[in-house]
Amino acid sequence: MKYRGFTLIELLVVIAIIAILAAILFPVFAQARAKARQNQCLSNLWQVAIAAQLYLQDYDERFFPAYYIGQGGQTQPNNYGYFFWPWLLRPYAKAFNLFWCPDEPPSNCREESHPYFGYVFGRFPAWGYHQLFFSPGIDSYNPTEYPFEGISLSKVPRPAEIVLFVESITLATSGQGSTCTGYTQLGYAMVYPPSYWQGEPPLRPMSYGHCWRRHFGRFANTAFADGHVKPMTLDELRNPFYWE
Repeated sequence: MKYRGFTLIELLVVIAIIAILAAILFPVFAQARAKARQNQCLSNLWQVAIAAQLYLQDYDERFFPAYYIGQGGQTQPNNYGYFFWPWLLRPYAKAFNLFWCPDEPPSNCREESHPYFGYVFGRFPAWGYHQLFFSPGIDSYNPTEYPFEGISLSKVPRPAEIVLFVESITLATSGQGSTCTGYTQLGYAMVYPPSYWQGEPPLRPMSYGHCWRRHFGRFANTAFADGHVKPMTLDELRNPFYWE
């Protein structure tokens, strides 16, 4: 039996079909990977929100302070005495990396061997704490300033509707950035309500009160005081209803 080979035109047609299919499928695969990262981030946030609920049970239903300053050398790795809220919830979470999001940039300061790991872990988690509501400054005239004190759960009027944590971004241009790669795009430990937002352009730390749309350029994973989590847009988060 005599077999006929492919002609040049037939080969070009096949190549063209493969190229078209690749052009269609590659964006779909990329979007699927991005969605998987968002879901992993949401799962991490949920576990952190559950850690917050466990903390409340152990501390007479009082929320944790945004941070306090103590003596260095009490943690492993060393946080140099800066006990930001991730350190307070760490005993209730399985691992350090639960406080990070896969869509954040890689950073050498998130390697446990780095001398500043303990400080970076506390100050730059993927999500910011709604400090002004849950942990205001003791001085009522300076509610965003240290020292902080957590409020009682009984003072939260709508736990299922008040933001506890929101995906955040640092955007600072000094300090730890001199030693940490990816520093300005990491999360930040505190976020602020829309009354503190400064808008854009240019993009700066308080443009959205450190809240950040890390996923698909639209969504910021958000946790509420009752422990449930969901993605929200910045337009949705702009509503004061979720903050007070």
